Amino acid sequence: MKSVTSQEIWDLVYRTIRRAGFAQEVAQVLADSITEAELHGKPSVGLDHLFYYLQAARKQLINVTPSVVLQEITGSMLNVDADHGPMQFAYQHGEAALIDAAQTQGIAVLMIKRAFAGGELGYFARRLAQHGLVSLAVANNPAVMSVGGSFDRLLGTNPLSYGIPLSNDRAIMIDQASSPTARVNFHKYDRRRVSIPEGWALNRHGQPTTSAHDALEGILLPFGGYKGGNIALMVEFFAMLGGGDSSYEAAPYYAGERKQGIGATIIAIDTEKLPGYRQRIDELVRKFTQDRGSKIRTTDLKVTDRTVEVSEQVWSQLSNYANNGSVPER
Repeated sequence: MKSVTSQEIWDLVYRTIRRAGFAQEVAQVLADSITEAELHGKPSVGLDHLFYYLQAARKQLINVTPSVVLQEITGSMLNVDADHGPMQFAYQHGEAALIDAAQTQGIAVLMIKRAFAGGELGYFARRLAQHGLVSLAVANNPAVMSVGGSFDRLLGTNPLSYGIPLSNDRAIMIDQASSPTARVNFHKYDRRRVSIPEGWALNRHGQPTTSAHDALEGILLPFGGYKGGNIALMVEFFAMLGGGDSSYEAAPYYAGERKQGIGATIIAIDTEKLPGYRQRIDELVRKFTQDRGSKIRTTDLKVTDRTVEVSEQVWSQLSNYANNGSVPER
């Protein structure tokens, strides 16, 4: 492992993204979001996820210079057309309007369509928590998972995230897939030749497997059986509100000839209009953690600089690409 600072991560991501041909303002947003994922202990949607953008850019499956369009549907409903660029970039185009609408109306929703997968979904919820807003964010992605006992890939791993602001610049931040783990982690298991737990996936013949390689060629399963499948379906339906493609319609990350076109929906609620809410949540979390031994984790919203450990191999591959332009395979 290699110890690096947040500034070093940001600089490497920015140079890498620029080398791939992305516009400066897009590179800045991706550098921000990927650095934050690393700072908050989410490497699978941090530097590891950067390879998806590089491969997609090389194959012209992502728009590196998107013309994002924000549309106000009503005073509390907003829609962003990502123009097949990164979801994070589309979100930032609508963030100020979402915050303003939530603080004016009490609740607001931002819907994104025609986007490329957004990495760490918690990035949206964390940013909104910094403004004191409770939020729920959902997004779909290309189909890799069964639902309702299907023998085909129908849904993505369909993550959801929510943020609950607390006092002292902290928040409860949840970010999880609807599968037992994010798909990028199956690649890690495969590279390390480590077996996956039973019940995580089927092979391409529809049989249960503990091989990560066979799982990637086959079908992932939702966590918790049909209950997890219900959550994945909810994410799918909500993510499509703004006009994004379904997981089943969406193109793979960097294969084929079509761009992804997936969707996301972010709901923000201003609890300042609900007197006493935050104080009650603070007290509840205190009782759970201090009096009852709960391991509920809270997140520091003011983390801006920290030394973190990253994979030397990943760092070397990205540095080589940033300097020489040789796209690494993952």
